Amino acid sequence: MEHQPPNAQSNLHNQLHDPDRLPQRIWKFKLHYLIVIPALMLILIFKLLPFANGIILSVVDYKVFVGLFESSWVGFNHFAQLFNDENFRRVIVNTFIIKTGYTLASGCIAFLLALALSNIRYKWLRGLFSSLFLIPFFIPSIVFVYIFIYILSISTSPFLTSGTLILGDETLFRPIIVFVEVLKTCGIPIIISLAAIASKHASVNRQETGLTGIGNSYLVMNVIPALKAIAAFMVLQLSAIMSTDYELIRSLLNPLVSKTGETLDAYIFQLGFLMMNVSPSAAAGIFQFAVQLLFTIIAYFIVKRLFLKQLFSNHTGAGDIKTTNNGRSIIGIVTACIYSIVVIFLLYMLFIYPFTGTGEARQSVWSFISFWNVFSYSVVNFVAVIIFLLMTVTLAYPLTVKHLPGRSLYKLFLLIVISMGSGMINEYLFVRSLEMVNTIIPQMIFGFFNLAAVFVLKSIFNSRYADLKAEAELSGKGELHTFFTLFIPKIWKPLLALGLLHFVVLWNSYLPALIYISNMELQTPIMKLVQLASSGGEMDSTLMLQLGALTSLPSVMLFLIFRRWLTSEIFIGQIRKL
Repeated sequence: MEHQPPNAQSNLHNQLHDPDRLPQRIWKFKLHYLIVIPALMLILIFKLLPFANGIILSVVDYKVFVGLFESSWVGFNHFAQLFNDENFRRVIVNTFIIKTGYTLASGCIAFLLALALSNIRYKWLRGLFSSLFLIPFFIPSIVFVYIFIYILSISTSPFLTSGTLILGDETLFRPIIVFVEVLKTCGIPIIISLAAIASKHASVNRQETGLTGIGNSYLVMNVIPALKAIAAFMVLQLSAIMSTDYELIRSLLNPLVSKTGETLDAYIFQLGFLMMNVSPSAAAGIFQFAVQLLFTIIAYFIVKRLFLKQLFSNHTGAGDIKTTNNGRSIIGIVTACIYSIVVIFLLYMLFIYPFTGTGEARQSVWSFISFWNVFSYSVVNFVAVIIFLLMTVTLAYPLTVKHLPGRSLYKLFLLIVISMGSGMINEYLFVRSLEMVNTIIPQMIFGFFNLAAVFVLKSIFNSRYADLKAEAELSGKGELHTFFTLFIPKIWKPLLALGLLHFVVLWNSYLPALIYISNMELQTPIMKLVQLASSGGEMDSTLMLQLGALTSLPSVMLFLIFRRWLTSEIFIGQIRKL
């Protein structure tokens, strides 16, 4: 559009903002309103209806045998009781401390490691380190946690023979949670920061100004881009200030440390599913939603206004980084090696140690693996990913039209749905009303949704091809023609990468199976591991590690095979879930 004459731009602006032309504009972009209908119907049925039930649950005294609409009205009594409950206030504080602690720790470590990697002269070595740092993210939370349980437990550890019960010390529990989660997920902010540095270097290279001089100092070229990327990561993290990695924390939590370790997610789950206090649980969920919706909207505008170029650019490859300082390169290699030792040690404890003679299991691990279940849930997750991809591409396309009537309201709607979360008691009651409990259908249905990917996909397209889209509009090409000849050809690779990452998330998660399936024969592979881990001393620890390694292998292999497709932009959609 910048190539158009001033008069043409003025005429276009008047046409787009003339109220009398609104019906014509809506008709012109009718495809965008039609294409989202199937996805919006799925959102309406499986997100909005359960959420509406949750709102009703929070203001009635729900009785299982009476029903939702026959239960007595109590207004805001449940909310008042929650805020008067010392335990509720405690879990709010715990959640805030753990979340902010993780955000600060991961941000600082990622900043230092991104600078260290940017100093390394060899492109292949930077790629090797960054890939290594990402591998823990692809290991299921329960498996990653069990490695630490094995190492820190006096009864199983090959390194500790006596001493304090570390995982039972409430003063150490929060730092342990933060440490474990940082090691698992720190690879994501690292590659986001590294991509921001690479983008800055590529921008300067295009201008042919070189990499020396005051204007192109190390501060400008490396430090500031990394700081901006980390700031964006922190802002996006705080958009989910009342959420934590529930599966990770649940795997570590025990009665000895619940005072300092129980978070809001754990509190809501326990209140609703274990204690069957359905209405208070729903009220706590509504409170969580309200807080996170506010922070999500604030984070969206901050990132959009200040950090969008750091997250989405034309050049995200670490190969664009140029460095000639040998001293910094050596320091970068040493720093990266120190962190790599920790990661490699954890990978060794999972993938090698259990299969050596040192940690020989008393039973065969294959006796605990149902190949039919592995195949069945692979198919279920694959179908869920296909629907997820169709939803993502159709919901993202309208956001490529800058002046689409209703675009702002549409974005607000998507942000509201993102803030709703999942795994609440109201969703369980909705699924039960459809008689889908103890079936694999909920695993598939709730695998349709990750609306953060919609914003990722539209941002990738708009950052690279917005000019082409504008030219197509001005040339009179139809939106259907543009969809198939411009949008799909340009975004198919990041779209498939989003699908690949979504499949990994579905494979690694056990929460849907925990909520909806009690039949052992129907359990997901990862949920079987959770149940075996919950059996305590009855299970051989080495066998648990072997089973964890085999369960993690599909996700890790997918990452290694498709690593080049998994750019920093693709991981942005996962930041809220960390």
